[in-house]
Amino acid sequence: MKYARPLIAILSCFLISHQAYAKVYKWTDDKGQTHYSEHPAANQSNEVIKPKTGHSDPVSYSTAATSSTSNDANTTTNTAAPLPAKDPERCAQARKNQNTLQTSSRIQIKDDKGEYHYLNPDELKQKMEEASKAIEESCD
Repeated sequence: MKYARPLIAILSCFLISHQAYAKVYKWTDDKGQTHYSEHPAANQSNEVIKPKTGHSDPVSYSTAATSSTSNDANTTTNTAAPLPAKDPERCAQARKNQNTLQTSSRIQIKDDKGEYHYLNPDELKQKMEEASKAIEESCD
């Protein structure tokens, strides 16, 4: 008997989730009233309704294409985002970051999980490249 409640709870969840995938039928009766049901109406024209919950259809989150081809097959136009304008604040921060990366022996950062760890040599190299790229893009 001690397993009865968990078993009932699991079965209930299964039955509820199974109903979420049931078909929904729509029809209009002789009086013009619209009806919705899990079962099709007898002797009526039924329409199957696809409920929209969340993203019903596949969604593409990709950005616009980076290049497009004009009518001439040999001509390609680059439609990538323009480079950012020179930004003195970003330049100063990038130079400060680069200086810290070059002069500090151990650098601790917070990862995506919110935990701190020290940069390993590969991560340090990557951060140096990012700082150099930011300097190149933002500084005069």
